[in-house]
Amino acid sequence: MCTSKFKTTLRAVLAALCCAGLASCGGGGGEELTLPQQVKQYFDKDVALTSVTNNYSAYFDLSDGVVLAYKKNKDAAAFLNATVQRLTSGDSCSVYSLAASQITPLNLKQTELYNKIMDEKSYAQQMAPIEKTLENIVKEGKSSLLVTDFEEFTPDHKVQHQSFATRYFVDWLKQGKDITFFVFDFIGVKNIPYHLYFIVFDNKSHQFLRNIKESVAGIAGYKEFHLSRDAYSVSTSYPTSAKGGNYHDAESGEDVITGVLEDGSEMAYTGYGEGARLEFYPFGVNWQDALENSKEATQEGFNPKYTHLFRNLFFDFSNQDSYKIKKLDLKVTDVEEDFEMYTAYRAALADKEKSSEYYDENGKLLAEYDYPKNAPKTVEIKDMLVLDQDLFNKTMQQSSGKKVEIGIGFSPYFKGEIIGGDPSDLYRVDVVIAESQPNIGPRLDELFSWGANNNLRDAIRNTLQVLNPKGTVIYTYFVKTI
Repeated sequence: MCTSKFKTTLRAVLAALCCAGLASCGGGGGEELTLPQQVKQYFDKDVALTSVTNNYSAYFDLSDGVVLAYKKNKDAAAFLNATVQRLTSGDSCSVYSLAASQITPLNLKQTELYNKIMDEKSYAQQMAPIEKTLENIVKEGKSSLLVTDFEEFTPDHKVQHQSFATRYFVDWLKQGKDITFFVFDFIGVKNIPYHLYFIVFDNKSHQFLRNIKESVAGIAGYKEFHLSRDAYSVSTSYPTSAKGGNYHDAESGEDVITGVLEDGSEMAYTGYGEGARLEFYPFGVNWQDALENSKEATQEGFNPKYTHLFRNLFFDFSNQDSYKIKKLDLKVTDVEEDFEMYTAYRAALADKEKSSEYYDENGKLLAEYDYPKNAPKTVEIKDMLVLDQDLFNKTMQQSSGKKVEIGIGFSPYFKGEIIGGDPSDLYRVDVVIAESQPNIGPRLDELFSWGANNNLRDAIRNTLQVLNPKGTVIYTYFVKTI
């Protein structure tokens, strides 16, 4: 049995917090937020939150060049049939035809709609308005399918070579969404190799993309490409849903390093569920004791021996269609003052009566609560915590990027005193991309060039270069001693 300097009475601390108003302890008609809930609210202010609906749009290029793809590539025809069967099976999808420079709603009943899209005679026009369609998709913001050979024409009927799609791809990805291309090859007029694209614009729930993939299960003959700033998934290997990636003694299951409260109460460790890339850790000891405990737990008698403050967080970086993630780093920020002001600002917004606590006699928000105008500066803390680069590199190589582990520990320069911050403050620990390489190799030519037309390839290349995710946050830990 290990012996540790970890001594705390978390229940007493929690009770004191409740009395101080830092945790929701009932009352207030259930309107008060707990500290973990306030942390999530604070985190979300910097996240592009997208509403997920069951309403979609589908745009079908009915120009005469596209029908050749279905004639010459049976897999493409089967893919079309499967997606149209799925999209016309209910009322949740708005369908449009693209031809003669017009986007035309197809307000037809289910069977008529299916027959219209599948009928070869429907493909008798030219000049499908591809750019106008991209503009409409981005403006609406709905998950959408675009089926086209991506051949845009100028008003004088010449093929458009300018990378017109760049701005729309960039705008879509900036909203925190992504684009998936299903690419079929076919031989067009004059024996020129072309591509047919089923392009899925979707949000991070990927509900629409899953519907498409389910509908085409068993169909082959296509290549898939993901245009995304974060085409990676996250998983954890924690003891239970109520416990995090902190240290746990093998015998007792308790955290004898930092004393994280993990009893499922409203002030306990919070992981926020699947898909959330943040966690909240309430430490039951101060930072100085946590450091001393970590040193002691590296000795004999501790099972397991201490290695990291946090670990067992994994990323799948194997999808390198858009970017190759080369290196990660850590950024630690004291956000106490910023967090408090933002939380007070949200409370002021919720005060529908505009009481004198938050508003002046004219109903104007008092300056000390006007977060958008007077948000305090956060303070970056150096030499406190570090990301284990060796663990990152080792697991990246061993798993070919499929299961890359994140480990976080004390900096060798940390002596227990936080330079530039108060030890009782709320700290934000961000895992950030330190080095990212756009994947602009020969695969872009293979999938997105045809004949002498490189406009789609260039649009994707431009998008990847403009939106390089270097410096972006990919996971966040909030830590506060209680």
